[in-house]
Amino acid sequence: MNAARRVGIASAVALVAMVLVGCTKSIDEIIMNPSDKDEVIAKLLADDVAKRDIMAKLAAKDDTKKEMAETLLGDTSIKALAVDKLAADATTRTALTQKLLADATARAEIVAALTADETSRKELQEALKKPLPKK
Repeated sequence: MNAARRVGIASAVALVAMVLVGCTKSIDEIIMNPSDKDEVIAKLLADDVAKRDIMAKLAAKDDTKKEMAETLLGDTSIKALAVDKLAADATTRTALTQKLLADATARAEIVAALTADETSRKELQEALKKPLPKK
């Protein structure tokens, strides 16, 4: 009786395992289904460790970094943050200024911005009156 019971339990467990294996989705099915993919990505992004791993993998190669930067710079709020960060850093500020002054349209926009505002116009006039510091 015990042997029959053991065989019955073993076959029931095997049957349940086979049903469960048949119900699972493959990775390809999850990736191809947009709702599942969004769910997986949302779960990964919710985990701080996964975020750091994803960012480390994305930033590991120069091509991926450039693609990520181009994607992010398409958003105007990100572009403003990037310019603010570059302008705040003393090492990149000079290169940014030279790049802006080299472009004729950017230079015209800078001059227009400086002369349009009353306070910046006065500051500019005062700065132009002073002699340039010697190097």
